[in-house]
Amino acid sequence: MKNKSIAIGQENFKTLIDGNCYYVDKTQFVKELITKQFNGAKLFLRPKRFGKTLSLSTLKYFFDIDEKENAYLFNDLAISKEVELCKQHQNKYPVIFFTLKGVTGKTKEEFLNSFNAQLLSEYKRHRYIEDKLDKGMEINVFNRLLDGEGDTHDFKIYLSLLMKGLYEYYKVKPIVLIDEYDVPLNSAHSAGCFEYVVDIIKEMFSNGLKTNDNLKMAIITGCLQIAKNQIFTGFNNPGIYPVTSYQYAQYFGFTKDETIELLTYYGFADKFKLVAENYDGYNIGNYEIFNPFDLINYLAEALNNPNTPCLSYWANSSGNVLLKEMLISSIKNKELKKAFEQLISGQEVIVTIDTTITYNTMLENNSAIMGTLLFSGYLTVIEALDSNIYKVVIPNKEILKCFIALVDEVNSQKAEVALPTIIQALLDKDIAGTSDYLNKLYSSILQARDKNSKENNYHYFLAAILALNPVEGWEYRSQDQGKQGYSDFVLVGNRIAIIIEEKNISSYKEIDKATAEAFKQIKDTDYEARYEKMKYTILKYAIVYCKHEAFISIQEN
Repeated sequence: MKNKSIAIGQENFKTLIDGNCYYVDKTQFVKELITKQFNGAKLFLRPKRFGKTLSLSTLKYFFDIDEKENAYLFNDLAISKEVELCKQHQNKYPVIFFTLKGVTGKTKEEFLNSFNAQLLSEYKRHRYIEDKLDKGMEINVFNRLLDGEGDTHDFKIYLSLLMKGLYEYYKVKPIVLIDEYDVPLNSAHSAGCFEYVVDIIKEMFSNGLKTNDNLKMAIITGCLQIAKNQIFTGFNNPGIYPVTSYQYAQYFGFTKDETIELLTYYGFADKFKLVAENYDGYNIGNYEIFNPFDLINYLAEALNNPNTPCLSYWANSSGNVLLKEMLISSIKNKELKKAFEQLISGQEVIVTIDTTITYNTMLENNSAIMGTLLFSGYLTVIEALDSNIYKVVIPNKEILKCFIALVDEVNSQKAEVALPTIIQALLDKDIAGTSDYLNKLYSSILQARDKNSKENNYHYFLAAILALNPVEGWEYRSQDQGKQGYSDFVLVGNRIAIIIEEKNISSYKEIDKATAEAFKQIKDTDYEARYEKMKYTILKYAIVYCKHEAFISIQEN
């Protein structure tokens, strides 16, 4: 039995190491940052729960001059082998580390209170710098922030003031670590406070990170790259490393080798194929990346039940509201709808990716929608074809199940109001009206089927309409038994039986033949016999599907 425990959701490096938890060693990230470009601002973009916070926590414990007593945390890790590098840089810099993950609200006042609550701790941790600030305005701002009573202007100089004080105290340029910078923007957009929150963060970043002589290096993490004119105005070309970048690709999420090593440690090497099908598939740089949140949760369950299935831990860890909105937006967009249907059927799709996001136009621009899904972890790159043009695919079974579940939800909502209209049109023997209504309805749904399947997707959608939306006085029967077989659908109500037989063909030339076969099948299998005995009025319909269209015919007794 292995003695290292599994820590679910633990994002503090010290807690992991001190708690003897399994740690996937990413400390070579430190060396690469120092040796490649140990200056300026860097923005790392990865999906939620891909280890961004833990990475920043690791950097904090390595670089922070106030954490010298915790230097032992790195013993036996990869970075400890870099003896000279550690001598020069380990615990040599003042560090500012905060997260914006918890900044949320519904009003400007709530957002301001949230900024105070979230960012208070760093001012308390560094309160010893007060004597290095100018008397008057700087001290007043510092004290307001220290008391959790900062105003809008105070937060605009939050970084620059703290950086100045730290530099004057240590005479060493500080390192700034900012986690989940874009979380407040999403919340603010939903609350109608976007411009207010953007202005605070934009000015905070600009004042603290733009041509600031007191800055050694800044690392910012997030999921989406918000458009420069919304948040990064004033930045001097920060290094940006999204999921399409080859640099630093292996430091967020688990590589294939790390996953094999982890599974082997706990005795689950034989589960690699199963895990790969469900949690692998992210192609970042030259690396095959596994979802770390899923893998850790799966192992925690497997240690108690070795036969546990691969559940959708990541997809279920927060609402998929954004994905659902984008699926809904595709319904009236033929190009986007086709792309989604191809993706859901397992195909690769060539798309243009907008690498920067503007919240107010996010759902109006196909390239922004695809960019958001790619950076959020719902798609992955198969091949880069040109500047911002990529071949993408849904990465694994977990995400595919998430797509299909949301498609079913979106389609069922479309179906809720359909049945009364369909029944009335069939009763009126309104062939043109029924055809027109059904075809408009079919064109508005997303097809979710395997690309190799011959199943009729429209059959299942019509079945969902009939089954899930009862109309008073009417009963829906699927696979209703006749003397010699089963009909596709029967609607029964008010002593009327509407019998529906379906056929699926590939050529318009076959419509008449397929229609005749449908009516012959109704006759040969004697679907209507039971209803004739009860003296029901019987309406017999044939629905022939060809190339995403429904062709309806009626045969009366």
